Amino acid sequence: MSFVLVQILFWIALATWFGGVLFVAMAAPVVFRTVKEHNPILPTVLAVNLEGQHGSLLSGTIVANLIAQLVRVELVCAGGLLIALIAQWWTTDVAGANYLPPLLRCALYLMLVGVVVYEWRVLWPRIGAQRQTYIDHADEPDVANPAKDEFDRLHRESVMLLTFRLALLLGMVLFSVTIRARPAEIVFST
Repeated sequence: MSFVLVQILFWIALATWFGGVLFVAMAAPVVFRTVKEHNPILPTVLAVNLEGQHGSLLSGTIVANLIAQLVRVELVCAGGLLIALIAQWWTTDVAGANYLPPLLRCALYLMLVGVVVYEWRVLWPRIGAQRQTYIDHADEPDVANPAKDEFDRLHRESVMLLTFRLALLLGMVLFSVTIRARPAEIVFST
């Protein structure tokens, strides 16, 4: 793969990933605020409106659906970035001290993938289980309240991980501005 093609793949994957995470990070608070302002009642979810929890559950569902779509995009971007990061070792200048930025990009990439997989396979299933427990036992405060508390704690963890992903992606952008093509080898003929 030539340097230009590798860079195109790298920047498209990185920009799409960064833009998706930034969009969800900006959209989630807007969704929560807008739904809360309208205070909806969802009779098919809870029998009674427990201190505005219908709006909270609706907002959470909207944001969960956004994040589920984001994870799909992130996995595709991660695949593209993996290919580009591997190819960069052969197409970019990594001589001398130039090996450090690609090494940092690879480390940031591994952390990003770890966070995405953790959130996708561990955190969001837990959030969903706590949400369902809360809904199923809304009329039983002894079960519903601890489930809601755990749901809120896990949601805060998800927001923190989203912010962390944004920071890691920004780090990848910053450590990518100096990417240069591998110098052409000079061949001397005799």
